[in-house]
Amino acid sequence: MYQVGEAVLYGSNGICRIREITRMESCGMVDDFYVLKPVSSEATTVFVPLGSEILLSRMHPLLSPEAMRELLDSLEDAAPIWVENENQRKTLYREIMNSGDRSAIFRVYLTLRRLRSEREKKGKHLRVSDERSYRETERIFFDEVSLLLGWSREECETFLDGLPAPVGIEA
Repeated sequence: MYQVGEAVLYGSNGICRIREITRMESCGMVDDFYVLKPVSSEATTVFVPLGSEILLSRMHPLLSPEAMRELLDSLEDAAPIWVENENQRKTLYREIMNSGDRSAIFRVYLTLRRLRSEREKKGKHLRVSDERSYRETERIFFDEVSLLLGWSREECETFLDGLPAPVGIEA
């Protein structure tokens, strides 16, 4: 069980702090809920019922600073995650977001970051579903790296700019 004040990754909501655990009525039933506040959006509140295994499975502890450094080091050799079919890609990216697998989440972000950059050079945009995945994975990347390593956005950008470009994706 997570504790009040603890930071967690919660699906596409990104990094959230547990503000409280409270008892509430929902759909005619009384349950205890985690009350989450995304670090990137204080205006948003997320309620996660402790009785819902499906929703609880989307909550993941943050990596340790050491594990984050190892993950960042591994990104230099990371293969892109790409599926040509847009619907299949959208489904895959959603599954990755819900899995909490930071390596896969960060690889999706790097894949879409590179594709976005290449498309912008041609005066084009990402598809709507890809743009949404890009923004969600970007938020998770910056929020977790900043929280764990104390990096500014500029330091994150400098790190990302130094990574080799993923290959095998047509812009």
